[in-house]
Amino acid sequence: MIKPEKKFRLSQNKNKVKNKKIIVRVDFNVDFAQGRIFDWHRIESVKKTLAELESAGQIILISHWDNPQPGSRAAKKFSFKKILPQIEKRLRLKIGFLKNPDERPKAKINLLENLRFWPGEKLNDRKFGRRLARLADIYINEAFSASHRRHASIVQPPKFLPSYIGPNFENELKQLNQIFKPKRPLILILGGAKISTKLPLIIHFLKKADLIILGGGLANTYLKAKGAQVGQSLIEEKTLTKVKSIDSAKIILPTDFILANKKETGLDKIKPTDRILDLGRASLELILTKIKSAETIVWNGPLGYVENKSFQNGTKTLAQALVKNKNFVLVGGGDTIAFLNRLGLINRFKRVSTGGGAMLEYLAKENLIGLEAILKSGRKKFRPISRNL
Repeated sequence: MIKPEKKFRLSQNKNKVKNKKIIVRVDFNVDFAQGRIFDWHRIESVKKTLAELESAGQIILISHWDNPQPGSRAAKKFSFKKILPQIEKRLRLKIGFLKNPDERPKAKINLLENLRFWPGEKLNDRKFGRRLARLADIYINEAFSASHRRHASIVQPPKFLPSYIGPNFENELKQLNQIFKPKRPLILILGGAKISTKLPLIIHFLKKADLIILGGGLANTYLKAKGAQVGQSLIEEKTLTKVKSIDSAKIILPTDFILANKKETGLDKIKPTDRILDLGRASLELILTKIKSAETIVWNGPLGYVENKSFQNGTKTLAQALVKNKNFVLVGGGDTIAFLNRLGLINRFKRVSTGGGAMLEYLAKENLIGLEAILKSGRKKFRPISRNL
């Protein structure tokens, strides 16, 4: 658990940004389809950051979007220029567009093209990081959700610029830190496709949590590892040996399911040709009963194949129950947030983590690569970077 000192928080250093050029690493990795943005949560959160940077001279927002192959023809559909008008309209701001890191910003607020258009971003290239740093005098990290990645825009600018975490990042840490000293009982609800991304968290919290409830592909893999028949259901074959070694009475698993043919059946009746796509009624009732007694609940990952409305009931029912829960409830994960957005429930949750992998990594390791980069920056004296292009 890390509580950054005041010198690393923008909220405590607003006087230092006056008339300065500020580069802000945000996360605009949005859910986009049919010509429009569906997930506004991350974009709208930048309003708080911009309010704290009101006295700045210029602001350059930088972000990745999806995972395009640099230089490919298909990459063009992930250009921020494509969605910038929608972002401007939603935020009620005029935002300049920068084609590359060498272009001089002209507007008060600017958005740089998709960072993943340059190979140096994912390669964590120092030279690319320095190109980004030349844009500004100060670096702010507001991309908590990307701060588990060792990428140039996360790791490199703090090597060259005075750096801080923004108010949204600070709030993420404040929320997650409460999980380490929770009111009990503490229940983790974990779903989604891959158990490999959540195994470190499961192992770490076996001693800390009172219950860990598994659903979705995670539950399928766990059941398969324990010798159960799950048919043609989604599993992670490569993790079966490791999962088999994890055994605890704290882990709660589904006992009945909705199959691809929409029939409901118990675990003991699964056939080799069946596919599990949602929770059955008994499993759902068990989960709802367990969470009634919880003082602290953390939820990350859908409990079924929510991309199809026929298999959303388990996840939807859980979401509706958690919205009504008056105790500490924290939800997170890209798929979870996207689903809650589609249901129109996201704004009814008091505590939402924008991070999926970042949330899991911080809870499992109690640190993040991006956060560590900021903390290391505080031990340096910086020389002005030449902006001669």
